[in-house]
Amino acid sequence: MKEYPSNLQEWLDWQQTLHPQNIDFKLERIKSVYEKLNITGIANKVIIVAGTNGKGSTVAILESILFENNYSVGTFTSPHIKRYNERIKVNKEEITSSELIETFEMIDKLRGETTLTYFEFATLTAFYLFSKRNLDYVVLEVGLGGRLDATNIIDSNLSIITSIGIDHTEFLGTTIESIALEKAGVMRPFSPCIYADQDPPTVLLSYAKKNGSNFLYNQNDFFTKISKDTWTWRSNLGKELVLPLLPLRGDFQYNHAAAALQALEIIEPSIIENTKLLSKGINNISLIGRYQKIASHPEIIIDVAHNADSAEKLMDNINREPKKNTIAVVGILKDKDVYSLVKPMVNNVDKWFCGTINSERGMNSDEIKTRMSGAISDNNIETFETIDEACIEAIKSLRKEDRLIVYGSFYTVSEFLDYYESINQDRDII
Repeated sequence: MKEYPSNLQEWLDWQQTLHPQNIDFKLERIKSVYEKLNITGIANKVIIVAGTNGKGSTVAILESILFENNYSVGTFTSPHIKRYNERIKVNKEEITSSELIETFEMIDKLRGETTLTYFEFATLTAFYLFSKRNLDYVVLEVGLGGRLDATNIIDSNLSIITSIGIDHTEFLGTTIESIALEKAGVMRPFSPCIYADQDPPTVLLSYAKKNGSNFLYNQNDFFTKISKDTWTWRSNLGKELVLPLLPLRGDFQYNHAAAALQALEIIEPSIIENTKLLSKGINNISLIGRYQKIASHPEIIIDVAHNADSAEKLMDNINREPKKNTIAVVGILKDKDVYSLVKPMVNNVDKWFCGTINSERGMNSDEIKTRMSGAISDNNIETFETIDEACIEAIKSLRKEDRLIVYGSFYTVSEFLDYYESINQDRDII
C-alpha cells in the first residue's frame, strides 16, 4: 500500500516533483483526471478572470460583492502569499488543510500513471471541493495565459480580461498581440467577455467577433469617474451608481471594480439594484499585498508588483505619497526583466536591498544587482543571500520618518511577511 505524505507541506513538496516541468501547457492530462472525478459542475454560474495584472483584485471584488449579497461563492486564485489554503476559498473562508489532504489523496489514487503539475493538482482540488458545496458562483483566476491554462477546462458563463501587458514571454510570446491572443482563449462562443482596461488590443476585438462573444470594454460600454469621497459607475443600459471609494489603492483598481460591476449587471442584475449591499461588498474587499501599508512609523508598504506594468502602477501610487527617504527590498524571479521592474522606481528609491528568493526560480541577488546597474549606481545597491537578510538590514537602517517598500514577486512579499511577523508576534500585522 502506498505511503502518503503526513502533512500539507509534505504533500506540496511532493507535488512539485511529480511532473518534470513546473508549467506544461497540455490540457489532455488534466482533462483525463478531471473526468475520473465525475464532477457534474462546480457551481451554478462560473466567472473566469484572465489578464496580465489585476486578476487577484478583480476576483476579490467579485467575491466580496457576491458574498454580501448572500450568494454562496467559491474562489480559486494563485499564487498564495502566506498559506496554500488561500488559493481555495468558500464564502471568504480558506479550505482547511485536512480537506486539502483528503482531496489530494483521492486525486492521486485516481490519476493512475498520469502526471500533474503543482498548479494542475491545485486546480483539480479546487474543482472537486467546489463541486461538493452546491455553490451559486465560482470565480476562477487564470494561472498563466488563458487558452491552455488548467482553469480553462471549465466552461464559464462569463469571462473577464483585466489587462494586457508584457510578461511570461517564454510561454505567451513577446508581443502584446501574441499575449492577448492567448488570454482571449478564455472567451466562450455567444458568452459575454468584459475587458477592464481601455483601448483593447485589436486581437481581442477580432477574436470576440469571430467567436460570437459579446465583448464590452471600459470607457466604451461602461464608464467610471472618481471623485474625492465617492466614485461613479455607469453602464450603457443607463444605470448609474455612486459608490464608496475602494479599500484598494490606485486609480487602476477602479477599472477592475468597473469590470466586475459590468459582469454582475449581465449575470446577476439584481445586485446592481441594491446599492446598500453593493456598498457593503465594496467596503469589505480584502486582499493581501496590493499596495498594502502594514506600518506607519516607519512606513512599510508591501506590493506584489512583478512586471513592468505593475511596477509603473506602484510608481504612480508612491508619487501620490509625501516625499520621504525611501528604501526598497526586492527579490525577483529568474524569468523576469529586472530593468523594467526597477526603472520606474529609480526616482522614488534612495537605497536598494536585494535578496535571493528561497526558491529554485529565484534570481541570485548579485545577478539582480548586475541587471540593475544600468539604471542605478552600484553604491546604492546592497546584496544578500536571502530575503530575510535583506529585510534585517533594511529594517535596521530605517528611521521613524522613512519608508520601506517591499516588492518584486509574490515570493518576496511572502518571505518578508514571514520575517516581519516573526519579529512582531504580539501584533496583528494583517
